[in-house]
Amino acid sequence: MFLHLGGSTIVPAEEIIMIIDLKSARQSKITMELIALLEAEGMIEEASPGMHKSLTITDAKAYLSPISSVTLKNRLRYWLGSEKEG
Repeated sequence: MFLHLGGSTIVPAEEIIMIIDLKSARQSKITMELIALLEAEGMIEEASPGMHKSLTITDAKAYLSPISSVTLKNRLRYWLGSEKEG
């Protein structure tokens, strides 16, 4: 199963470590340090240009996305739930 992050960016669901809401992240010093470290290491890419609402961290990279973290998590739940049923 793959998760569409915006634009032409899709990632395998099994590679996703976490999905972060950027609005909430700005209130956490530790999360902002993590984001700064990922940026310094050149590990963050834009999934699609525009206002970024979420950051999806995978095994290899992190992706800024205009899609909200709630929507991305719901997409994962939907697909993971349908795989269990089938």
